[in-house]
Amino acid sequence: MTILKLRSTFPIFPDGTAGLGLLLLRITAGVALLSSGMIHFIAQQEAAVLTLVMVTLSSICGVLLLFGLFNWLACSLCTLLSLGTALALIPMPVSNLLLVQVCAGFTAVIAIALLCLGPGAYSLDARRHGRREIIIPARPRPSDDGPV
Repeated sequence: MTILKLRSTFPIFPDGTAGLGLLLLRITAGVALLSSGMIHFIAQQEAAVLTLVMVTLSSICGVLLLFGLFNWLACSLCTLLSLGTALALIPMPVSNLLLVQVCAGFTAVIAIALLCLGPGAYSLDARRHGRREIIIPARPRPSDDGPV
């Protein structure tokens, strides 16, 4: 008889200090994205469509990361937005472009780490898809007294 091990080596929703560390990473990336979106929104002179799309996506990803909701989607979009900013593919209306690019690069690395590690136990994803306990009731055994 073969017994299959269903648990992975690292749980997708770790709690304790690992969950707290993932919460801090999510808060850091979320606040960085929200502040980046607000800086772009305040600093723009004309209403460029690309800038408005970037501000909207950045703000949505920041809020999703803060709450730990749709982690894979938020981290993927955050990585793409941050790499676009770090590689100067997205126009920047700020004076110190190098500092913005370095911060965007760090945000991309944090988002990739969160994508690999999962949202942690202190997230809405863990509340929606977290660990479940499945109880299988015992099946009654047939008695030997009755007719066959």
